[in-house]
Amino acid sequence: MPTQAGWRLLIVSLLLGIFGRVVAGTEFIVPAVVGIVLLVCAFLLRVVLPSRLKVTRQISASRLPVGDSARIEIALHNVRSRPSPLLRLHDVVQGTSGFSVNVAPISANGGVAHASYLLHTVSRGMHQIGPLTIYDCDPFGLVTRRHKIANVSQLVVHPRLEPVGQVPMLALQESLLGKKNQQSLGLTDEDFDGLRAYTPGDDLRRVHWLSSARQDELQVRQSRPPSQGLTCLVIDTRPPSDATTALDITTSVAGSIAAAILANGDATLIATTDGRTTKRATGSSQLGSLLDFLAVLADGSPTIQAALPNNGCTVIAVSADPSLALDASNRLGFAAQLHAHLVITTDARNWGTNDDSHRMPGWLHLSAPNQLGRLLESDLRLTNELV
Repeated sequence: MPTQAGWRLLIVSLLLGIFGRVVAGTEFIVPAVVGIVLLVCAFLLRVVLPSRLKVTRQISASRLPVGDSARIEIALHNVRSRPSPLLRLHDVVQGTSGFSVNVAPISANGGVAHASYLLHTVSRGMHQIGPLTIYDCDPFGLVTRRHKIANVSQLVVHPRLEPVGQVPMLALQESLLGKKNQQSLGLTDEDFDGLRAYTPGDDLRRVHWLSSARQDELQVRQSRPPSQGLTCLVIDTRPPSDATTALDITTSVAGSIAAAILANGDATLIATTDGRTTKRATGSSQLGSLLDFLAVLADGSPTIQAALPNNGCTVIAVSADPSLALDASNRLGFAAQLHAHLVITTDARNWGTNDDSHRMPGWLHLSAPNQLGRLLESDLRLTNELV
């Protein structure tokens, strides 16, 4: 196919030929014929001797947080017994104008050329890279032949994760939501590990009289220590928390907590108020599946239909709804609907412009990045009352 330069040469040659024919001027006809012959030769050369290349693409990371850059390396292997023509590459990158570069002729029989570029990420999502289009160019830049390489790669851009230490055990027995949460997690008096000898100060109500009679000494029930077990992170996707800017923040908070939980060897899953949920994950090796979920999370529903496990879990809810931060009764109602032990609200409208973060029993409010780790300190173990 002629390039812009090729089309210009063709048009000028035709005009010169016509003008030379009209005025019978040989000096006009000769350059016209030369131009057309040059264009035809370039076209035949590209038809008869197309390039044959093996193309590989490598991305420096398959997943990275928004705002970071990925390096894309393209390797071109010439499999013909003659050097390749001059090449021009164009790699399609979703959401951008793509990447283009000229490549000098590659030597015959396995010669290799490399091209690379940096892709800076500005939004969450699954970004498609490719297909790659290769244009064979003649030395004069008059004709190109196009080859499309169906080589498509996926780059997962997930929310930025903040450093969070060990997520503290929530003191469920102090929860304002009361026995309901304790029973949902199996934290009742019937849970015990076994029996032990009575020591002064033990509650006599915990004495196991039948075993005491057999052992000829008092035996008391030893309760099973509470386990954090499964932690369910629920992201509020009701308006206005379903806005892209709000979800960028709430997914970052949920992802940061999930990464800390998995690093500690505990189990977690991420759900939304409208019923979307991930599979249960345990261990840092399964963090990727949660990040994939957070990368594409969008939209929402005004109703709460969260699909949480029936066997109970510790629930941490994250929301960008300003009414929850301003009204304690709304916050309590929101927590009651989700059986949440902790509510984290974020100021998405003024994110990063002030340090209005604060902590109250059962409630954290974030106003800027890098506040989560500081607020999730060990004194959260003291209480989980929602106010």
